[in-house]
Amino acid sequence: MLDPFVTLQEAGFSKKPQGGADRLDGWSPELIASLDWARMSELARAMVAEAGCELVGSRVLPDGAVHFGMIEQPKSPKPRRAMVKIAPWNEWGATPETVMRFADEVRTARDTRGILIAPAGFSPAALRKAQELRIEAVDATALDAALRALPGDKSDFLFVVTTAGDFSTPSCPVCTKKLVRVEQQSLELPSRTIDTDGLIADSVVCDRLEVIRGCEVTFLQEVRARSITISGQASGDFVCEGPVTLEPGGTLSGNVAARSLIVRDGGELLGQFRILEGDLGSFVKPAVRWHWRCAGAEGRQACGGVIFEPHE
Repeated sequence: MLDPFVTLQEAGFSKKPQGGADRLDGWSPELIASLDWARMSELARAMVAEAGCELVGSRVLPDGAVHFGMIEQPKSPKPRRAMVKIAPWNEWGATPETVMRFADEVRTARDTRGILIAPAGFSPAALRKAQELRIEAVDATALDAALRALPGDKSDFLFVVTTAGDFSTPSCPVCTKKLVRVEQQSLELPSRTIDTDGLIADSVVCDRLEVIRGCEVTFLQEVRARSITISGQASGDFVCEGPVTLEPGGTLSGNVAARSLIVRDGGELLGQFRILEGDLGSFVKPAVRWHWRCAGAEGRQACGGVIFEPHE
């Protein structure tokens, strides 16, 4: 079996910057993360080809995810196979679930290792899951470092080709036309999952709030949600239209006002709790939201189902 922890030097995704290597100043992790999924695919495949690897097929999914195969050291007695996937546009980053789904796909191919490209980055939990499942994790920072390691003329050429024209507006995975921006008034609240440690300074108003196991977070402003589930450690002030649930190992510190409180065995509330009564009024406020949609110029029925949320 192949060793999945061998760094992908041949494909150029994980190279470290070398002293004296020239590069075009335009490359940056931020620019790479802003690329259309189609440009990201072209860039990744070009880097693989530049490294002397053999490309094996390519498949674009309706969500903007891209699969392609590669053979490392194709002319050697023991060539190595790898499956590469660029995360779907609506995810762009990677959660543990993203990694697990890809690991299941890799298992269908024999003697093949997996390389997951998530330009927006991997959550700490996703990185742990990638290591556990032997998936190589590549984000925009790693791609930027690999491009820095290329000779200056090659890096410059890739930059010019990748950023020519409109390189950030996503394309339709069905007809390849550029998507259009569509605005609409929304009364829906998003759900929010917290899977990284730290302080959250912005105001949080959401449908369902979840703090996952192993995560420690402090909210600096009052949190308002329709339901709250705590499996990790959370601190702050919370107002909840529905139930607050403390899962085993979950700890909630601060002032909590909710319709009900459910404490599982091993959960703990450290602070004050009061039961909300009467009509709270809705947390929902009309807001103008927008998304990317296919104009359907080609008349393909599948184009109508292409809806991409903007990257923040």
